[in-house]
Amino acid sequence: NLYRHPRVMETTGRAQEVVRDLFAAYTVSPQEMKAAFAEQASADQGPLRARAVADFIAGMTDRFAAREHERLTGRRLLD
Repeated sequence: NLYRHPRVMETTGRAQEVVRDLFAAYTVSPQEMKAAFAEQASADQGPLRARAVADFIAGMTDRFAAREHERLTGRRLLD
């Protein structure tokens, strides 16, 4: 019951949207990431770029991801 509670499911859905939006934004504009990841992502248009973006997002804290999402999209989905 706890894992499927409507409020938990709503928060999970918003978190998934944040990750999808970040992935899309960084894939299109890798220069928005920290320098080391941006450099790695800029070297390739395919799987290596996707890997660099995924690694950058995977290393984020929830708070940093929420701030970055708001900075890049102008929308605040997580508190």
